[in-house]
Amino acid sequence: MAVETRPARAADIPEIARLVAAMAAYHESLDERARFDWEEIRQAPVWLQTVLARDHHALWVAEAGDGHLAGYLWVRLVRDHSGYLPRVRGYVNHAYREENWRGKGLIKPMLEAAYEWFLSKGVTVVTLLVLHRNWNGSSAWYKLGYEDWTDERRLELKLRAK
Repeated sequence: MAVETRPARAADIPEIARLVAAMAAYHESLDERARFDWEEIRQAPVWLQTVLARDHHALWVAEAGDGHLAGYLWVRLVRDHSGYLPRVRGYVNHAYREENWRGKGLIKPMLEAAYEWFLSKGVTVVTLLVLHRNWNGSSAWYKLGYEDWTDERRLELKLRAK
């Protein structure tokens, strides 16, 4: 079956919301430290409308037919306020494909569209975060040309009795 890559539209919001929830569940399954606010995830149909209306966010979808989305890519512009250059960079906010569509090259056309969008905004640096235990995702990003740049660390503080 052919997959169409195209910009997301308002009619896609229920399907994108379904994929947002699938992405959250997938991340929780990979690492017990990955936890999501499921009430906020359930509200995705509401906040995705706002995201689609913003000019510093862009979403693309991979439509597998009959309105069924096999994946999506959500990117945005990030302005740095800590002195790093460039001041504005591209950021891959979410990238998710249904399990049976992984490894089939769906992300590449969406990324190419995102790269054109970034360039149209004058952005030449793109970053992203990958969950440490998401070995498949990490490997895929390397294959797509991304390289190590920073390492984020995590520490959970324990509440102390007063």
